[in-house]
Amino acid sequence: MNNLPYKGNVAQHKSSASHADDDAMVTPIMTNWNNRLVRALQLAVVVLFMTFTPILSQAKASAETAQTQEQQSDEEPDNIIDYAIQQIQQDNPETEEEDPTRPLLAENELTGEFNEAYYVLNTLNSGLPALSTPPNLETPLATLEFFNSASMQKDFALAAYALNLNLLPEADQKNEAAELAEKLDYLMTEKSLYAFDELPDRSDGLIEPSLGTDSPVHGVPRRSIKLGSIDYKNRSVPLYLERVRVGEQAPVWVFSSQSVANINALYDMHKPADFERFLPKAMTTKVWGVSVWEVLTLFLFMLATMGIGYLISIGVTKLVSLYSDVIIKRTKTDQLSLRSKGLTDLLTKITVPLTVTLSFSMMFALVSGSLPRVDAIATSTRAFIWLCLVVSGLWLGVRIINFFANRYQDYHIDSLSEEEFNTQRIRMTYVSIFRRIFIFVMVLGGMWIGLAEFTDLEGLGTTLLTSAGIAGAIIGIAAQPTLGNIIAGFQVAITQPIRIGDTIFVDGIWCEVEDLRYTYAVLKTWDDRRLIVPMKYFVTEVLENWSHTSGHQSTAVYLYVDYGADIEAIQKKFFELALAHELWDEEMEPEMKVTAVDKDSITLRGKVSADGPLNAWYLECDIRKQMLDYLNEEHRDYLPTDRITYAPRS
Repeated sequence: MNNLPYKGNVAQHKSSASHADDDAMVTPIMTNWNNRLVRALQLAVVVLFMTFTPILSQAKASAETAQTQEQQSDEEPDNIIDYAIQQIQQDNPETEEEDPTRPLLAENELTGEFNEAYYVLNTLNSGLPALSTPPNLETPLATLEFFNSASMQKDFALAAYALNLNLLPEADQKNEAAELAEKLDYLMTEKSLYAFDELPDRSDGLIEPSLGTDSPVHGVPRRSIKLGSIDYKNRSVPLYLERVRVGEQAPVWVFSSQSVANINALYDMHKPADFERFLPKAMTTKVWGVSVWEVLTLFLFMLATMGIGYLISIGVTKLVSLYSDVIIKRTKTDQLSLRSKGLTDLLTKITVPLTVTLSFSMMFALVSGSLPRVDAIATSTRAFIWLCLVVSGLWLGVRIINFFANRYQDYHIDSLSEEEFNTQRIRMTYVSIFRRIFIFVMVLGGMWIGLAEFTDLEGLGTTLLTSAGIAGAIIGIAAQPTLGNIIAGFQVAITQPIRIGDTIFVDGIWCEVEDLRYTYAVLKTWDDRRLIVPMKYFVTEVLENWSHTSGHQSTAVYLYVDYGADIEAIQKKFFELALAHELWDEEMEPEMKVTAVDKDSITLRGKVSADGPLNAWYLECDIRKQMLDYLNEEHRDYLPTDRITYAPRS
């Protein structure tokens, strides 16, 4: 019983061993098939992935492109009204701006070696691919023609080889070159800088001197040539061609690296407006480089700013006037003075020129691109608007100077016959002369500032002042009388041989100095006529000034009596009348002397004094009349007469 199980176990063990051997043989076979199947599946997946991935990517890209185009079509305005609404809704759009310090931090590849014929570089446009046939850049004219021809063919990538791109990183040169060339072509076309006739066709940039020329650049080799300038905000940015050489290669002419670095900023200011495509063709037509719509915009902007400025000025004037009225009502009538409404009068005087000046200031900011979030328009009119701004500023300045000068005269000089007669006349003379001097200097400065904005005329003033040629001599001779009188006016203001209010004798004519101008003086005669006398007369000729040091003046009264007249009685009467007269100034005692005799009469000269030339003349006339009445009544027999003596007959 016990062996049966054992035997059975042995048999069972053998059977199990045989099955185990079979399983051991089947397992590697199945594992091998599984591995093959897995590899096949992996290969199939890879093939499917490689097959469908491009298709899916293209489909996705097409879908995204369609979606983007749909969004752009939805966002793209159909007319100018939709465009304006879109611009208003875009509040502070975030735009990626170019780092302005990038050109400053870049290497320009200059070796530091000086050569008066060209700039020595290590490399030139190393980021651009080499051309099989190099462009012709041997002369300034060849470079400009190459750039213009390539731009006309819209091959801006080729035109970029005329630019010095060394201030751009080497990795960015290829990507940005064509765009920079296109922008530069637009700027040069708009600003008429394709000056083919002015560029030399010589490799050394030398201009052959013509007969009689005195230009400093003629006959001199150059390594840099200025093509012109383009306005940018508050300054002008020049564009240069420069001659460069790399290693042992032949020198070439290219647009300078700094000019290339300024292209983006200049283009952003002068580029065409986006909404121009919605305007009629007639509105985009250019007249003297300015579009019709820009002219209309400037005109409407000027009207709007003038209207707003005028309303503000009127409002401020009204408020100040109301405030002054309140102050005046609180002040007693006898305490009112010329200062009561001074501020109101000033605002009234300067309202119009101040409004015009503010309007032109805003217009200049508009054309200069200085207004926030507003692109510059009509930039070519910047110089003209600047000139208008200077003129309006001069107008405002002259108004202010004249107001305060007149205010000073009205307040300090009420009458020229007061006790402080001499001091007041000095003040009046200073105010009259120096007011005009200040205005004259301000006008000269305004002319210089106004012309300085014109880049082609910025050296005009210096040229005229330093020129020693025939034209300078002719201008100097022609302007000599005017300049001489202006300088004489300065002398009169400083030395004061005459002052306003002085009584002078000019060519035997009694006159009073009424006004002193730039080049002449206005003299008022005793019969209310006006003499216009050049200023040079008062510094070169001898004249009588009866009130130069003080207003006090003595005058003479001449009487002619017979030899038999009672001189003492006549003197006594003269003293009595002079001392009792109201015009006598009590500074000098009256006196009478016998100054001359002739065969028919005795000459008596009486002397009296008054506080001024005019009162002295009135006193002289009055005393003379009273003395003639006295002589006619008391000494009729001793008035000068012609005696006839009859000789006895023999």
